[in-house]
Amino acid sequence: DSKATVSVLNWSFRNMQPMSSLLLLALAGAASARVERPNIVFFLTDDQDQMLGGSFPIHNGVTPMPFTNKAFAGAGMTATNFFIHTPICCPSRAETLTGRYFHNVKQPHDKANCPSQVDIKAPCCMHVDSALVNNQTFGKPFQQAGYTTGYFGKYLNVWPRHDAKPTGWDSYLANGGGGPVSDGYFDAPFSVNGVEGMADGEITIGKDVYVTSYVANKTLTWIQQKVEKKQEPFLAVMGFKAAHEPFAPAPWYADHWDPAWPAHEPRPVSWNCSSQSRKDHHESIRTNPEMITEGAAAFVTQSFKDRWRTLMSVDDAIKATFELSDKLGITDRTYFFYSSDHGFQLGQFNILIDKRNVYDHNTRIHLLAKGPGIKAGSEFGALASNVDLVPTFLDLAGLDPTTTMGDKPVDGKSLLPFLFADESLRADVPVSVEAALQQIEGKKMSLAGARDGWRDSMFIEYYYNADNAKYEPYNGLVPYKTEDISNSFLAIRHVGHPEFGNTLYAEFQTDYMGEPSFEEIDFVEYFNIEQDPWQMQNLYKSANKTTMQKLHQKVHTWFACSGESCP
Repeated sequence: DSKATVSVLNWSFRNMQPMSSLLLLALAGAASARVERPNIVFFLTDDQDQMLGGSFPIHNGVTPMPFTNKAFAGAGMTATNFFIHTPICCPSRAETLTGRYFHNVKQPHDKANCPSQVDIKAPCCMHVDSALVNNQTFGKPFQQAGYTTGYFGKYLNVWPRHDAKPTGWDSYLANGGGGPVSDGYFDAPFSVNGVEGMADGEITIGKDVYVTSYVANKTLTWIQQKVEKKQEPFLAVMGFKAAHEPFAPAPWYADHWDPAWPAHEPRPVSWNCSSQSRKDHHESIRTNPEMITEGAAAFVTQSFKDRWRTLMSVDDAIKATFELSDKLGITDRTYFFYSSDHGFQLGQFNILIDKRNVYDHNTRIHLLAKGPGIKAGSEFGALASNVDLVPTFLDLAGLDPTTTMGDKPVDGKSLLPFLFADESLRADVPVSVEAALQQIEGKKMSLAGARDGWRDSMFIEYYYNADNAKYEPYNGLVPYKTEDISNSFLAIRHVGHPEFGNTLYAEFQTDYMGEPSFEEIDFVEYFNIEQDPWQMQNLYKSANKTTMQKLHQKVHTWFACSGESCP
């Protein structure tokens, strides 16, 4: 299952009750043809941005993922204003696993180390307190409610080993995304626990084994085993290394480039821009090299092309999953979700590659959803983020997001009012989903009321991690840093707001340890995205001061929030 493209192989309620259990029983009796609780499959890529091509909605009619575009986006729902809360790997993944904002899973400001299940002296993972994640993943309430749960692929960058697997996963085949060869695309290490046919422990897959295909095929084997043994419903997470650097394609795609695909990465006004054009940005952006050299530009283009090639294997994995689902007869009782851990850059503001910045190309990501009751080819434009995924998954299973995630509720909000906006399809949904929809209607009078009362802004939070300088490409003389100590920020994003319009407001505080309090802001950026989609013109100095004060207060309200107090 490791040396070829992914294919469908010839495989030779804790005491906590599900949400509104009486309602679930009544619905089950009234609609016995409905499945009681659905399966959930979640695909998660790495560094797959929404603005630079290769994601969804697609740009200019071309994509490295044609099957996913047709059978997933075309047959499901696409979010058009979906953001990541933190544009770097470990915090983003921690937020996705817990449904909590960064400040609620973060290490204490005064501690360089924090407890974890790996080693009590282990450093935190990019400022995340790993124990607040590993002990409270969204797998835990699913497992307690009778789901069979499996996590396969990239987890957190600092990941628990087999003998300290995170709570909530019956089967765990995971790593932090790295490896000794090709940085995780081949010869990758994994921790194994509870995977049928594999001994618990630490393994390293062969140097000729392509990790995307390996993770996909192990997940598909697991799904088939669970269905055949009637161990449904199940929750499966498939976490891919793609499209993270060093962008190593599968050997069978290494030289592929469709003639219809673009000759190079998108080159908007922010690509290879002069220092003069960046003079009003914060220090990390303002002080980047004057211009990108010819050699560096060639490196960026090669990176762009190889990123697309890595995504071709993800497309294979999604295709194989859908084909297996059809073969097993579980498609009509399974929800599929697909997203990324953050966006990316390819020469914007003269940063060759990577992420970590507040701008839309780093924070806008895709979300696709498909399953019973979700209208094919539909979209929703409400502001949402990765933090909203956990409450959405819990709602689908009939589990109350306000009571089932450890010692406090999640920060995110369920997306069910948007996923099931076409009420003519309600008869298709599982009993647990109908119960959740009725509870939402009971609180908000209707699903339309829930949509009307949705948040009007999105919150972004980041703490400086490391300069992570890129070279020409890696061993040259010209450094192109990704960030510096000025790059810790809180930000708020509005789209179509009656007062704030389509804007980005960000506050920065310099801190050598990346541990700012955000009480001593030393720089502010403010962009009108409608007129300036690549965030070139910082309008803060000339902006209305009353408006800026309102945005300051609003972003700090977000920063202080927890659970139900979060917008």
